[in-house]
Parts: sequence; structure tokens; C-alpha cells
Amino acid sequence: MGYTVLELLGEGRYGICYLVSEGDRQYILKQLKREMLKKIGHKVSYEKEILRSIQHDSIPRYIKKLEFDDFFGYVLEFKEGKTFEEIIYKDNYTFKREEIYDIGMQIINILKYLHSKGIVHRDIRVPNTLFNNGNVYLVDFGLARWANNEKYKLDVDFSYFGDFLLHLHYTSFEGEGAKAKPWYEELQLTENEVTLLKRLLGIEERYKSIEEIEVDFLSI
Repeated sequence: MGYTVLELLGEGRYGICYLVSEGDRQYILKQLKREMLKKIGHKVSYEKEILRSIQHDSIPRYIKKLEFDDFFGYVLEFKEGKTFEEIIYKDNYTFKREEIYDIGMQIINILKYLHSKGIVHRDIRVPNTLFNNGNVYLVDFGLARWANNEKYKLDVDFSYFGDFLLHLHYTSFEGEGAKAKPWYEELQLTENEVTLLKRLLGIEERYKSIEEIEVDFLSI
């Protein structure tokens, strides 16, 4: 195969990710589980097709497919960094408001690119986003699909984006008392911030496009 496994990075329902090397270069090797391949069938091709169509600095580049008798997977560009899940729950890092908006704008720019190509990611969560030296990277396109305005709609990404932002806002939250409150009462947010998040989450009228979100995001 030509690759040396350096580290197991993580395992999900559909696959296992490794950090591998070839010569002096490092890559991500994503191995898809055979039992899941039998269940999802042709759907496995979506991730490969979508990644091959993407050229964006904030998204790992597709390198090639690997398939043997007992192995199926592909090699991706290695993006250095920690997941936001690690930063929040292991490092206990508190994100400042300016950082949240910088990170949010980077995700908006990634989504503008994906949506312009008719791609909906469907899984923008803290385990699937990396952060390194101020730069955000979006990974794991296993659930990504070509949008068709029926089953796969672009605005699905808006709910994920809103939930992602709430994770960042909650890093500075200090609970008072045992009684839980809705996030819009617990967090110290402005009226415009609450409206933005409610529209992202679909609690109030959902945004129609990522460009519309960008306008409100920049105004806040």
C-alpha cells in the first residue's frame, strides 16, 4: 500500500480514520467498514464524488481511492489541528466573542463555497471541525449530498451551524442554580444574536440562503 500508519485518529459508525505517512508527507486514511458498506451500498460513492469536486483551502483534498480484498477507503489531505470537541471538552477553552464571530465567518465562507456547488454537508458539528492557528477546517463528508431541494436541502446546514455556535457561546457560560433554562435565557446574548440563532435553528423564520445569514452575521 505504501503508507505507514502513525496514529488512530478516531472511529465512527461508517469508518475508521488514521494518520498515515508516505515518505515525508502525512495524510488521512479513511477506512470504510465492510459491514456498513453492505448496508449503505451506492451511498458510499457520494463522499468520494463530492470531495473530488471540491478545491477549497479549508476542506481536506481528496487524494485517491484504495481498494483491496479486505480493505476499502481513500486517502485525504492532512489538515493539522484539534477538533472543536477536543478544545471545548478536553482543553476547557473559553471562546471570546470576537473569536466566535471570526470562526463563524470562516464557516459561512466554507458554506458559501459548498452551497454554490450544490453541496449540503449535513454534519457541521464540533467533532467535524478543526481549529489550528486561527484557521477553521471542515472535515468528514460522509453525510454530504448533492442538494435537490427535496430530501437534501441546503438549509439543513443552517441548523447545524446554529448548534455549533451555541457550543462556542456556552464555553463562557457559568450556571446559576439547578433549574435549567432555555439557551436564549441562560446565555448573555444581544437581541440580534438571539434572533440570528433562532432563525438558524428554525425556531423563527428560517434563513433562505447562506448569503442572507452572512448579511445579519456581519451586521452583528
